[in-house]
Amino acid sequence: ISFVAWGGVGKSALVNKWVHQMTDDNYRGAEKVYAWSFYSQGTGRSVTSADMFINNALHWFGDSKMAESKSSPWDKGKRLAELIQQQKTLLILDGLEPSQSDDEHDRGKVKDPALSVLLQQIAMSNAGLCVITTREWLKGISKGKKTIIQKNLEQISPEAGRALLRINGIRGTDAELEQATRDF
Repeated sequence: ISFVAWGGVGKSALVNKWVHQMTDDNYRGAEKVYAWSFYSQGTGRSVTSADMFINNALHWFGDSKMAESKSSPWDKGKRLAELIQQQKTLLILDGLEPSQSDDEHDRGKVKDPALSVLLQQIAMSNAGLCVITTREWLKGISKGKKTIIQKNLEQISPEAGRALLRINGIRGTDAELEQATRDF
């Protein structure tokens, strides 16, 4: 699933709150949970290459040899997908937009070959769940399959806005917080 909205809407906060709640439920049976942010929140720095993510994830999922090899990005992405597919995995990729094209003709396409292969492979077959937050709609991943759900968070319901405001420490009555959401 991919949550799409402009920066500051609360995509990361929403996913972080959900993951925190999932800990109480033992991640609903996920055998592995791995999260990575491609954007350094608040610092203004973004990571445009997925090399660090791919290599760290390969180490974490148990294939240090592949992580340290001179293998092609396509091979590394495919190997990481295989490792993820071996068990029920919750994979969280936050702030994916630095790895997506901003060119008009292929806006939203994942530029990094290893990351692109990884996402294509797990879109075809995955026992777990991959949660992505991004400012751009994903393009070219599922190749016609309906395995990717993309949710636009630009227009959230007043009730969801109220909850998001409360999560972030904003005080007020239900009616006041819902009105603030509508006004925004």
